[in-house]
Amino acid sequence: MRSSPDYALSKSYDPASEESKWQEYWRRQDVYHFDAQDTSRKTYSIDTPPPYPSGDFHVGNALNWCYIDFVARYKRMKGFNVHFPQGWDCHGLPTEVRVEQTFKIRKNDVPPEQFVEMCRKLTGEYIAKMKQSMKLLGISSDWALEYKTMDSSYYRLTQLSFLELYKSGYLYRGEHPVNWCPRDETAIAEAEVVYQERKGTLYYMRFGDPDGGIEIASTRPELLAACVGIAVNPKDDKYKTAVGKTITVPIFGQKARIISDDEVDPRYGTGAVMICTFGDKTDVRWQKKYHLPIIKALTENGRLSVDDSRFKGLKAEEARKKIVAELQGTGLINKTETTQQNIGTCWRCQTPIEIISRPQWFMKTRDLTQKVVEQAGKLDWVPPFAKQRLIDWAESLDWDWVISRQRIFATPIPVWYCTKCESTIIPDERDLPVDPRKDKAPENTCPKCGGREFQGEKDVLDTWMDSSITAAIHAGWPSRPDLFKQLFPADLQPNGLDIVRTWDYYLLVRSLALFGTAPYKALLINGMVKGTDGRMMHKSYGNYVEADEAVKKVGADALRQWAAAGGSTGYDIPFRWNELEYGKKFLTKLWNVTRFILANTKDPLPSKKPTNLPLIDRWLLANLQTLTNDVSEAFETFQFNTAIEAIRKFTWHSLADDYLEAIKYRLLPGRDPADLKATQYCLKEALLTVGKLLAPICPHMSEAIYHQFSLGKTGSVHQENWPQPHETVDDASIRDGKLLLDLIADARRKKSSKGLSLGSNIKKIVITTGAEHLHLLKENEETILRTLKANSMDLERSPSSSNPLKEPGPGFKVEIHA
Repeated sequence: MRSSPDYALSKSYDPASEESKWQEYWRRQDVYHFDAQDTSRKTYSIDTPPPYPSGDFHVGNALNWCYIDFVARYKRMKGFNVHFPQGWDCHGLPTEVRVEQTFKIRKNDVPPEQFVEMCRKLTGEYIAKMKQSMKLLGISSDWALEYKTMDSSYYRLTQLSFLELYKSGYLYRGEHPVNWCPRDETAIAEAEVVYQERKGTLYYMRFGDPDGGIEIASTRPELLAACVGIAVNPKDDKYKTAVGKTITVPIFGQKARIISDDEVDPRYGTGAVMICTFGDKTDVRWQKKYHLPIIKALTENGRLSVDDSRFKGLKAEEARKKIVAELQGTGLINKTETTQQNIGTCWRCQTPIEIISRPQWFMKTRDLTQKVVEQAGKLDWVPPFAKQRLIDWAESLDWDWVISRQRIFATPIPVWYCTKCESTIIPDERDLPVDPRKDKAPENTCPKCGGREFQGEKDVLDTWMDSSITAAIHAGWPSRPDLFKQLFPADLQPNGLDIVRTWDYYLLVRSLALFGTAPYKALLINGMVKGTDGRMMHKSYGNYVEADEAVKKVGADALRQWAAAGGSTGYDIPFRWNELEYGKKFLTKLWNVTRFILANTKDPLPSKKPTNLPLIDRWLLANLQTLTNDVSEAFETFQFNTAIEAIRKFTWHSLADDYLEAIKYRLLPGRDPADLKATQYCLKEALLTVGKLLAPICPHMSEAIYHQFSLGKTGSVHQENWPQPHETVDDASIRDGKLLLDLIADARRKKSSKGLSLGSNIKKIVITTGAEHLHLLKENEETILRTLKANSMDLERSPSSSNPLKEPGPGFKVEIHA
């Protein structure tokens, strides 16, 4: 067995040089190419998550992409034509915020075209950095399939999907309260609202006459200007006579109607609450339910828009302080108390959100809730509990999906409006992409009223409108119906638990509306990574580790082992450096085992299994069969921790500790050629099989092992067939081989207890055992003697079963005679 001169193993394992060498080899050989023309193999399509190009690729990202890569590499070796693209979700709020922070500007400080160009430039730099991190990690994406949502070829299809949904009645434009970030001045979807526990102050304010009014407790005095009603519980006796009347709002003087509603908690505050337009979702429901007026007290940048010069233009926080001071000065605040609040904040900048009513575009997602729930129940979820997360989210939504955003760097909404009758004008599909912010309307006259002036839509689409059609675009929609049939729905939808309610939900609801079916068949959900302090990994906590840092320290294959071994799929896993070091130690052990085997097997290896193999050989091969079965089952069920632990246990213990120690004497010069061939065959089978089974998780090490057998031929272990699982396993050889190895281990302990090194010779070993084991010892006498370095062996039958051996173990009593 001779390795190719180009790929000989160095004396010591150096991850940096080995991994870079194989990454370049894979690139040159184009190992991961998806062949759209290949009809001989079944396709396996992966709808990979397109990350925001933030420039950061931490070990949490590494966990997500390792899971995807484990599957992709395994499926290739199982014979599939794997479709593994990689894209970038460039548009939207996160990118704009990074640009504003990087260049210390606000979006309106520069012309829109300049701001977009700044976004594109920074995005390109971040993509290059993250792409390099993925390559260092050994991710086997087909980079020929790379896409960017900011490219016109991509957002053309986003606009096409908009037109399809608009024509089918799933999209509408209307004025409705929406979640609003005053810092970023844009609407955000419910899934982008992050709730945080914060302390607030509850102000007890007097409404109406000082003597005959109502005391109301609220945390938001700044919304007094938008107060349009007071709600009380119908069972609250102290307010029964007040229901139906109106009361004067302090400072601003408007009249507010008192209504009764079962939602009011009579135990909170005074039992009477303000209805403001809009303080929260309850206000939205009550305003609609009781036909209350709408007063817009806050502007889109979060400032008061009241006529009162004392408060006009103040930010909400400033207005609250000034209004409270005014109320206190006139004796209208009776008391204050601290309260715990669950505040909705913007997911990107943590600014408390407001609810603002303005014209927006919506998708009728609530109409599809039942279909979403039904489809979710038919899909394969790993782990199964993630399914309920999506179902609970779909059923909890109060509003339709607001798909319009008041930003700049995003896919333009492809519509114009007639300035005379406000009719919506859409472009011809063949003219896409369009930008109504600067392009002329497709019509010279309005089809409805004959008007000749048009206003282009200035709002843009939510970035989830881009990324929620990835599965369809990967599959060639709409120009490649042949490919679409092969690749859609995607076989696998992999992503983190944190975006089940966003990406998974939006993909599903969008695909149901566009295609009438789910966009994926199975969902692989990974948990989150916890830092060394036990908290979820986050830059602000100081427990954040870049993937590049880990790769530089221990190598990509060691980091990938941590991702596989960290825990059951879908559950949060801790990041611990010692676990990465353990992974590197295993690879060093495998490297040294490989070098030992290569050094001691110089002759050409047999390709066929020899006959009449000794027990220790049969034991190894039977365990190899069991390993293949267990690892194959683990990959089929996405239990990567089970796979890597089985491989490490076999390699470290069965192969290195047990088998190699037991057969070293068979590698010495002068051995019987047939016996040597048997040993060589077993070593080759074990190494090659371990290398193949390990390939999805540790691709670099596996490639290095594989090329020791390839004799310079081109190709890759990742293009080899997966080891064939066995329906039957030689259980007898496993049982008898274990008895033999247990005996040898026990004899070594006895040898050590006498102060003898394992390499010292002994005169004799005396073994007492039952009659049922005598034949086993006789047949393996040479293995026992040569492994223990004994000159002779005496076998004795144990007493009858009525007087069994007292020593623990396999039923042997061992005596060592030095």
